Amino acid sequence: MTPHTSPIKDDQTSDIIPEPPGLTPEAVEQRVWRNIFAVVAIAVVIAAIMADLKFMLGLVLGGGLALLNYKWLHSSLRAVLATGAPKTPPGTMIKFVIRWLVIAAVAWAANKTGYFDAVAILAGLFAPAAAVMIEAAYIAYKNLNNEGER
Repeated sequence: MTPHTSPIKDDQTSDIIPEPPGLTPEAVEQRVWRNIFAVVAIAVVIAAIMADLKFMLGLVLGGGLALLNYKWLHSSLRAVLATGAPKTPPGTMIKFVIRWLVIAAVAWAANKTGYFDAVAILAGLFAPAAAVMIEAAYIAYKNLNNEGER
């Protein structure tokens, strides 16, 4: 299977349907990463205009933790999938738990300083969810446009 093909077969020709170049997993990953930055940046600009400094700093910290968490999760999943084993390597679950404990500890400690708003930190941590929703809308749009061409 080539990098730009999908395992989905066309019923009429029994051929593998190629994936459009912009919808490859690598392209989706790049857009989600870019979208996280965009969501955090837009949220920080809006907070700078409409909220206080404590809220804006919370968004910056939450967004930074979200970016760190995304990269950490991405590398962990790549390592797990690279083994090719039917079962996950030992210690995989504890790594995921530790990842969230580190994120939670940093967020808690930052909130305790009084310089960061807890709600804003949490809102910043939701930046990947917003980025994935943007990507889902983009893919739906692309698929709907491609359906009309067939």
